[in-house]
Amino acid sequence: MTRKKKKRNIKRIILQIVGGLFLLFASLFICAMLLFLYYAYKAPKFDEAALRDQLPTKIYDKDDNLVTVLQMGQKRERIKFQEVPDQLKNAVLATEDNRFYEHGAIDFKRLTGAVFSNVSSGFGSQGASTITQQVVKRSFLTDKKSLERKAQEAYLSYRLEQEYSKDEIFEMYLNKIYYSDGIYGVKTAARYYFNKDLNQLTLAEAAYLAGLPQVPNTYNLYDNPEAAEKRKDTVLYLMNRHGRITKAEMEEAQNQDLSTNLVQRTTAQRQNLEQNDPKYASYINVIKQEIRNNKEFEGKDLQDILTSGLSIYTNMDNNAQTSLQNNTDNMNIYKNKYHQAASSIVDTKTGALIAISGGRNYKDVVDRNLATDIHPVGSTIKPFLSYGPVIENEQWSTGHRIQDEAEYDIHGIKFRNYDKQSHGLVTMRDAIRRSLNIPALKTFQAVQQEAGNGAPAKFAKNVGLNYKSSDLGPSDALGGSSSEFSPLQMASAYASFGNGGTYNEAHAIRKVVTQDNETINFEYNSRKAMEDYTAYMVTDMLKGTFEPYGTAYGSQIPGLNLAAKTGTGTYGDETYIKYNLPDNAAKDVWIVGYSPRYTMSVWMGFTQMAQYGENSFVGPDEQSLPKELFRQVMSEISPIDGADFEMPDSVERSGGFLQVKGNSDNNITTSIKPNSNNETVRDDSRAVSNNRYKVIRSQPTTEEPVTTERKTIEKPTTEAKTVEKPTTERATTEPTTTQPATTQPATTQPATTQPATTQPATTQSPSSNSTRP
Repeated sequence: MTRKKKKRNIKRIILQIVGGLFLLFASLFICAMLLFLYYAYKAPKFDEAALRDQLPTKIYDKDDNLVTVLQMGQKRERIKFQEVPDQLKNAVLATEDNRFYEHGAIDFKRLTGAVFSNVSSGFGSQGASTITQQVVKRSFLTDKKSLERKAQEAYLSYRLEQEYSKDEIFEMYLNKIYYSDGIYGVKTAARYYFNKDLNQLTLAEAAYLAGLPQVPNTYNLYDNPEAAEKRKDTVLYLMNRHGRITKAEMEEAQNQDLSTNLVQRTTAQRQNLEQNDPKYASYINVIKQEIRNNKEFEGKDLQDILTSGLSIYTNMDNNAQTSLQNNTDNMNIYKNKYHQAASSIVDTKTGALIAISGGRNYKDVVDRNLATDIHPVGSTIKPFLSYGPVIENEQWSTGHRIQDEAEYDIHGIKFRNYDKQSHGLVTMRDAIRRSLNIPALKTFQAVQQEAGNGAPAKFAKNVGLNYKSSDLGPSDALGGSSSEFSPLQMASAYASFGNGGTYNEAHAIRKVVTQDNETINFEYNSRKAMEDYTAYMVTDMLKGTFEPYGTAYGSQIPGLNLAAKTGTGTYGDETYIKYNLPDNAAKDVWIVGYSPRYTMSVWMGFTQMAQYGENSFVGPDEQSLPKELFRQVMSEISPIDGADFEMPDSVERSGGFLQVKGNSDNNITTSIKPNSNNETVRDDSRAVSNNRYKVIRSQPTTEEPVTTERKTIEKPTTEAKTVEKPTTERATTEPTTTQPATTQPATTQPATTQPATTQPATTQSPSSNSTRP
């Protein structure tokens, strides 16, 4: 009895132990399952967008030629599964996952072996990741080794195999994998290392590429050729072991030297692979701006957009872009690191952005694009606030006479031409040709009086030059105060004159084609901005800029019909005094000109004042430099075919000037004659290249705005009233340019006076907004 009892007790104990172990393992299993479910719950969302590779954006020019590729940090080309040769497939499978097409998301047979290895040799000593798991890790997870990450990897791998076929997953792997030196995807790697398509690779090269991703930097053929050869031999051994190549094929490929077909690259070349050609950087910057503003990409991150495999078709003229950036970079005139130039070129007829330079040696992201930044525009604003509006609204002829004065008072604030001279009774064409300030001011006031206070601002708005307020003052009309626009805006605005009065917003992108062949169109503003007679008559006057005594005389191009306006902006009085700058020092210098084919704007100036003001101003000689850049580039890109602007039927010639057909202007004169004091008034033999208006104040050392009431321009029967204030004045030196050694003959001036207009009150800005032509 005792023996039997003992046996029963032993059996009971064994059953209890077994039962306990069962319960323990069941509990552990349940806990493991709960933990797995918890980790799976915390896993990243299974987002199909995350499975898409970062693909480069390709940029095409106006002729649909590929000009550059935006890598955005990853150099990658995509390949489709059917394009992968069997030799490469076998190499990858033998190396990474030989049973890929036989198991599910997890290879449990391989996993079991890895578990025993990890128990005996330590966690992480051997991996068992399938190709599916590697795709998941690179799409959703990190390389961190932990139970949580492995659980999430298993869950997401299961999801992936439910959604995609094995071939599709294999294709994802080949496109996602990293191959060192910033190279992603096997197609890119083949070109980078051997300059070959995948179907041109030798067995040895295919084996190397299949084995490289395991430890890409260690097996980099440039840095570690011996390790790379050993890795190649290992892959070939695995291919033979798994029956994917014969022993003879293995041995032959192992004897091949990988360096035979290796593309030779310097260290610098390897480091700079992802940098785009710098001559396109400014244009790319504009492309990015237009992408951001398109509603199809609203709310999306720019990095994500530009790594989604877009093809962007632009209006870029490759030759013009190269010419513009090269000339901007290589002018030997820059005084210091703050001295810069920027320019834009658009198609006069369409507004298409042909070329743009954001500055010398421009680098996107690093530098401000000075061609899209705003700057004081100086006298280049006069056609939009004075002469264009008066032709549009009052139909003045180009020979309309305006009385110039040595000093013009608007309620105590006095304006002058840069040369401080009165030029007597001048025609409107001559006034704009020489960029005289007083006639421009009087014309501006006449427009406001006759067409309404907001007429100048409305005219400017129609050509894309928007002011915050329509109540503009004299300083605005001369290019100071709020008259600040970018070279890109100015090019579009001037193109309206050359295009018969139609404004087309400058635009770089024609269309975008996505990775899925969806076309996204881009829309731009286009509208009738002015009458065709206004556009043509302003153009005819601006042609005079290149004639003798014009502010761009000497910059004309034989065989090319050009119209243009120059402009200059200066520092405020306080800056001149603080740094002891000469009075003729300028900060911003412009020219905006156009032919029937192209419109080009050039700004040159300083981004900031250098220490002690050293070399931080443009003197008289250097103020012609924008004209030199304009002339050089326009000469290189323009067809010299003699094409001219077509005169519309609404315009007729009368007495050597232009007028709106059927609208006789009684103020037409054909010559400049002695003034009422019998002084001979003629064109100065030294053309005034920059006429900065002069504001005379009792406190010249401050840059605070001066609030004033506008002075009225009285009608002939009314005596003009002036309000004099104590004044101080800085000495000025007139800049000169070479002109013909001829003078205009003096003639007798008729006893007529210019009709005047009454001007409403406004607020004047400080003399920091002073301008020259």
